[in-house]
Amino acid sequence: MWTVKLFRADHVPSDFREPFIVSGYRSCRSSALSCLQSAFNFTNETINFWTHFLAFVFFAWRLGYLYEEYDLANDRFALPLFTFGISCCAYMLTSSTAHLFNCVSERGRHICFFLDYSALSIYSLGSAIVYNYYVFPSSFVNKTLHNMYIPMACIMAVVCTVLACLSRLARGPKYQKILRLSAFVLPYAFCSFPLLYRCYFCEEEDCSSEALLLHKQQFVLAFMTSFIYATHIPECFAPGRFDIFGHSHQLFHVMGVITTYRQMQALVSDLGQRRAFLLAAIAMPTLGGTLALLGILVFINLIIVTGFSVLVWKPESLHKIKTSKSIVNIFALENGSSKKDD
Repeated sequence: MWTVKLFRADHVPSDFREPFIVSGYRSCRSSALSCLQSAFNFTNETINFWTHFLAFVFFAWRLGYLYEEYDLANDRFALPLFTFGISCCAYMLTSSTAHLFNCVSERGRHICFFLDYSALSIYSLGSAIVYNYYVFPSSFVNKTLHNMYIPMACIMAVVCTVLACLSRLARGPKYQKILRLSAFVLPYAFCSFPLLYRCYFCEEEDCSSEALLLHKQQFVLAFMTSFIYATHIPECFAPGRFDIFGHSHQLFHVMGVITTYRQMQALVSDLGQRRAFLLAAIAMPTLGGTLALLGILVFINLIIVTGFSVLVWKPESLHKIKTSKSIVNIFALENGSSKKDD
């Protein structure tokens, strides 16, 4: 009853194949029940699901602990940390769900990962919100970059969602990977710039702080996470050997969770150590500038995901996407089709 039939790479459509993963694929026409059952079978997606689902459970517990510890019901200054925690839980739960149900159909696979990418852009904004209140270098506080930081982070988050969704429509895994990496590296680099500056040009009160050490560890871990994702190590050296256990996407998930936890630890440390300075220097966080702002991005991302989902849902559109030579032509062909239909 709980056994799920598995296939080799040459028995599933190209859109379902992962580089250097030879076996362990589920049927590309799986039912929702079969997808749920696959969580308890050893497929090439099982560990991908559990690494982020268990991380979601841990971060949800951690968020509840922080809520009680910092009395979030009465302490508005802890709102950015709570917002960040929600964004962490969102990306982990959405990712685990996407990896569990991405084999329901070809179109369903696209939609699952559209949602996954949108959750990552929400996480990027959650990081920017908490950075805006807790981590800016003293010399940057209330300056031009600080004032423009959140509006620019919102734009970056939307661009991240659009580029990442477009990456699924690019021809060939190489171009998909480049576009997808660009979609997440750009907002990460922008959001992290003030913190990178603070880590490199530490100011007197910062140089020996525990938070700064944790932030530096986070950057090292983030680089290692991106490197693993981009290089497909170790399966690129031994295709077929790491199909079920130990392939790069599993390591990417584990490293990403550790990075996020280090990030949270550093932010909690900043909240404690810099609280007096920050309360005197910046305005108190508001619901509108934290949770409500995250909610607005969720709404915008749902519109973007709906648009891309409609695009891939039509059989004729999906065929054009597969045969189009450029991403720009996708929309040109779609518009042309609509005019003919009229």
